[in-house]
Amino acid sequence: MPSLNHDQDQREAANSGGLYVCDRCGLCCRHLLVEAYALDVLREPRIEAECPLGKRHPDLDILDACWILSAVKPCPFLGLDNRCGIYATRPGTCVGFAAGSAQCQQLRREHGVPPLLPCSNEQRKSMDPMTAEILQALLAPE
Repeated sequence: MPSLNHDQDQREAANSGGLYVCDRCGLCCRHLLVEAYALDVLREPRIEAECPLGKRHPDLDILDACWILSAVKPCPFLGLDNRCGIYATRPGTCVGFAAGSAQCQQLRREHGVPPLLPCSNEQRKSMDPMTAEILQALLAPE
């Protein structure tokens, strides 16, 4: 099962020259391996309640443990409206998944969903200044 690779996804989306906004298709939350780690669980305790760690290798330190939110089933926090029920405190792997990345577009192709298109100039203009500055830095050539 593919997993979220947020560093690579962010670079690919930024390097494509396009800026994408998630349209909440929910495919990443349904079909990718979504993992959470100790810091994610500290930030959002419902992760442990929904996805108890259960058995782990006795030599594995708790800080190296991994909670699986999504693999063969959709993430338990994905609502019927395709909105994340823990959006503000979602795991780092989810935060880093870039809309419009190669992995995002591949999922869309595999499931018959049209490709995500880059934002229009109007959408860019309506962004808050900090978001615009961060995205401009991501899209800038190295």
